[in-house]
Amino acid sequence: MNIGQVITDHNYAVTPLESKRQILDKMADWRLAHLPVVKNELFLGLVSYESLAGREHVDTPIEKLEVTYQHVHLFDTQHIYDAVLFFQVHGIDLLPVLDEEHTYLGALTPLDLVDALGQTMSVNHPGGIIILEMGNRDNALSHIAHIVEAENTQILSSYVRMFADSSRLEVTIKVNTTDISSIVAAFLRHDYTIKSTYNDENSRDNSRDRYEQLMNYINM
Repeated sequence: MNIGQVITDHNYAVTPLESKRQILDKMADWRLAHLPVVKNELFLGLVSYESLAGREHVDTPIEKLEVTYQHVHLFDTQHIYDAVLFFQVHGIDLLPVLDEEHTYLGALTPLDLVDALGQTMSVNHPGGIIILEMGNRDNALSHIAHIVEAENTQILSSYVRMFADSSRLEVTIKVNTTDISSIVAAFLRHDYTIKSTYNDENSRDNSRDRYEQLMNYINM
C-alpha cells in the first residue's frame, strides 16, 4: 500500500497570504501543531506552532515574516512504512504528500497511518496470531507459509521483529482461523519455538471451562 492510497482530503493547507492568527486558529481547530504551506498548488514547507509563537505581528501574512518552514514530505508513490519512519524521526503530527512535480496532494496524520496499517495487517479480519522465536538465519518465510498452508490455512499478514545485539528474532503471523491448535502442533513438530499465541479459540474455550469449574467449586 502506498501513501497515495491513504492520504486524506481534509483542507489542511494554508497559504503564505494568511496571517499568524489565521493559521494558529486553524491549528487549534484541527488540533495540530504543523500545517502545510501551499502556493499555487506547490508545497513550500511545513509551518509549526512553535515557529509562530509570540504575540507580535499576529495579523501580518506569514510571507512577510521570518518564518522557518520544515521541508518534510513524502511522495505519493512511497510505501506507508516510510511514513512510519518520518513520523518517528521528525516528530511531526502531519505529513504532506506530493507528486513528482512537488504538487501538494494532501496530508497524512498518525491516525490515518494507524488505519492504513490496520488494513495492511488485516486487523479487521478474524484470525489467530502466532509468534515464533528463532535464530536470524532460520527465518525462512517460505517454509513457515508451507507449514501453515499444509493445515488448510492461509497467512493474512506477517512481520519480523529484530533485536539489537541479538541473533534471535520474532516472526509474527496472523492466519485466517481462530482454531490454531493444529498449526501450533505443526510448528512444534518442525522444531519451531512458539513464544505466544493470541485469539486462539481453543484457549478461550479452555479458560471459560476453568472459570466455570472454579465457580461451581466455590458454590458447593
